[in-house]
Amino acid sequence: MKRHYLCLLFVLTLMLPYSALGQESLSITVSTDKQNYGLGQIVVFTVEVRQAGAPLAHTPVYYELRDSQNQIRANGLITTDDTGRYTKQITIGNDFPLGSYTVYVRVTVGSQTASATTAFQTIPEFPSHIVLLFTLAVGIGILGASRRRKLSGKQAIYQETWNVRVGTPRRLK
Repeated sequence: MKRHYLCLLFVLTLMLPYSALGQESLSITVSTDKQNYGLGQIVVFTVEVRQAGAPLAHTPVYYELRDSQNQIRANGLITTDDTGRYTKQITIGNDFPLGSYTVYVRVTVGSQTASATTAFQTIPEFPSHIVLLFTLAVGIGILGASRRRKLSGKQAIYQETWNVRVGTPRRLK
């Protein structure tokens, strides 16, 4: 009986390296080029797939971009290049809500599946949330008769628009 156990143990020991070869670890990573984006900006995310530490080329990867309400804003299937990487660009639409976004990626090779996530924020273009718009409209006619000009029988009007952005004060060094 003891001999049967030893034989079984020996056979299992021999099989272990072969079964481990078929189950090499699969991994996927995803990262963005920045952590904060304004509306209308382009998010660049990079996916990298590896198996047993080596890049896995020409492998399909599913991705999703979800907002803070868990609504899918973009999704699709991409394929890694010769280096096991893929870089995707997605424009944050002006109709996207401000807040947190998550990029989900998933890869399946054989019976193995790996997934990863990364997050970023959409923020207002100006942190203070204040945009002041000044419009100056000065009629040349109010400066006096000597400066009045006529253009095709109409009084010329000078108009200038200034966009002033108020940001967070900074301490001078």
